[in-house]
Amino acid sequence: MTAATNALGRELQLVHAAQWLYAINAEPFVPGAGDPYARLVRGFEIGENGTDGTDGTDGTDDAGGTLASIAERGPVWRSRLDTWVVTGPAALRELSAGAEPVVSAAVPQAEAWLPDPARQRTTETARDLARRGGTRAVGKQAGSLREQAGQAAARLGPGPVDLVAGFAEPLTAAGYAAVLDVPEERRAAFAADLAAAAPAVDALLCPQTPDTTRRMAAGVRGLRELFAGRAHAEADLVLAVAGARAAADLLGDALRRLLDRPREWTLLRSDPAHADRLVEEVLHQRPPWRACPLVVLAQAEVAGTRIEAGDSVTAVSTPAAGAPAPLPVAACATLLPAARALAGQALVALAARFPLLRPDGEPVHMRRAPLTRRLVRLPARLGEEETR
Repeated sequence: MTAATNALGRELQLVHAAQWLYAINAEPFVPGAGDPYARLVRGFEIGENGTDGTDGTDGTDDAGGTLASIAERGPVWRSRLDTWVVTGPAALRELSAGAEPVVSAAVPQAEAWLPDPARQRTTETARDLARRGGTRAVGKQAGSLREQAGQAAARLGPGPVDLVAGFAEPLTAAGYAAVLDVPEERRAAFAADLAAAAPAVDALLCPQTPDTTRRMAAGVRGLRELFAGRAHAEADLVLAVAGARAAADLLGDALRRLLDRPREWTLLRSDPAHADRLVEEVLHQRPPWRACPLVVLAQAEVAGTRIEAGDSVTAVSTPAAGAPAPLPVAACATLLPAARALAGQALVALAARFPLLRPDGEPVHMRRAPLTRRLVRLPARLGEEETR
C-alpha cells in the first residue's frame, strides 16, 4: 500500500468514527439520542426487516425511526457533521430554486467520478447526460434492452435463484453496455468494473472499508479508461456509475415488492403494461437516492435559514416529504429514463417466462449503503407450476 492509500484509509476511518460518535452521543446540553443525520449516513440502519451484507446478522431496522427523527428537527438544521440537512418538499424546492445545488462528495474519494461543481453548473453537462441517458436516447435502445431482458430471463431455470446476482446485476451490466455503446469485446471488463464500482454512490456520504475502497477506485478507473476520448466521456462515466446503480436498485426493489404480492405477478403476466405502473409506484415510494450530498454555489435562504455559498448540504427524503424524484438537481433526472426502461423490460421478460414467483429466504441489504439501501441478495423460487 502506498503512503497516499494509507493516508486515505486513515481519513476514511476518522470520518466514519465521527459518524458513529455523533450518532450515538447526545449533543451537548440536549437530552436524548444522538444526531439522527449521523445515524443515517453511517449506513447501519438497514430498515424494512432487511439484513446486512456484512456478516449475515439481522439489520437494525431503524431506518424509519431515523428518518422521522430527521424530519422532527425541522426543514433545515445543521448536523454535528458540519452539513446542513434539508428536508420537506417546500424546503427542497427553495433549495433547488435559490442555492444552485450540485452533487458533491461529503467524504474523501479514492477516485472521483462526479464532474466537479463548476462543470456541473454548466448546461453542457446536463445536455450530455440527456443525450446519452435521456428519454430519446433510451428509446432508440428499446429493442436492445428488450432483447437483453429476454436473454437474462432465458438463462434462468425453474427453482431457487438469487434475483440480484442471478438476474438484476448481470442484466443491468448488459443493458448499460448497450446504452453506452460498449464494444462487444470490452463488455466482460465493463461488467467487472461496474460491479467493483457498485458502492461508489453510497461512498459519497459513507466511507467504505479499505478493501472496498480499493476495488471501487479500480472499477471507476477502468470505466474512465473505457470512455476516454469520447465526446461525452464525463456523462458516460456518471451514467455507468450512478445510472446503472439506480437501475439495478429499482429492479431489485420492484422484484422484492412482487415477491410479497402474487396477484400483481399474475396481473403482470396478463398485462405487460402493468410493469410500467409498478416501476412508477416503486420510484415514488423508494426513490433511488433517499439522501443527496450537495454543495451550494450561491447564497440562499431556505425555510428562513441562510445558507452560504460553498456550504455542504444533504437533501433527505423523509416520510413527511413524500418522494421527491429523486434529487433536487435537474441534471440527475437523466439517470431515470434508462433505469425505468430496463426495469420495465426485465419484469415483463421474467413474468413471461415464469408463471410463479415466490420468496425463498430473507432479502439481504448491504451495510454502509445509506443512499441506495441496495439489495445484495434476493432469494426467490421461480417455477412453472405449484409444487409441494
